Amino acid sequence: DLTTEESFQLIDQIRETGRPVFVLSGGEPLFRPDIYDIAEYATEAGLPVAMATNGTLIDDAVAERIKASGVKRVSISFDGADAATHDMFRGLPGSFEAAIRGFKALRKVGLPVQINTTVANHNKTQLESMLQLAKDLDAVGLHLFLLVPVGCGVEIAEDQMISAAEYEQVLNWLYDTEQS
Repeated sequence: DLTTEESFQLIDQIRETGRPVFVLSGGEPLFRPDIYDIAEYATEAGLPVAMATNGTLIDDAVAERIKASGVKRVSISFDGADAATHDMFRGLPGSFEAAIRGFKALRKVGLPVQINTTVANHNKTQLESMLQLAKDLDAVGLHLFLLVPVGCGVEIAEDQMISAAEYEQVLNWLYDTEQS
């Protein structure tokens, strides 16, 4: 990990090249005690700041701090459209409900929140349910990702990667859904 000062230097370097969206992600960015300082620094540097989180550490106070730090959008990862699927994949009972609470806390303070979902064998039949969850939570978007066997994806790729034909089905579903 970069130190706080190194993070500020990186932001300065990025700002010299333009104004890309600066996404605070991880792992879990909220584990960093200086995450709000980094978000504020990037905001003051003129970068639009977003945060990608699992949502489980967000309560009303954290949501307020995220907003006050200048974050303009948050994404929360959901690995399933229901607690059983999400919690089983995460290996952490209660994580689905904690993510829902975090999502609602962010919406309560007026932050736009999107759902990020990596489509894999454990949730590939839940696309319609994921879309409904996004609508029910007033998400600004449902962003689908396909599992790439790099990093932690290498460990789960053999069991979780969907086939090429299934990838095509997901992409067709996404296209058809956006057209309707």
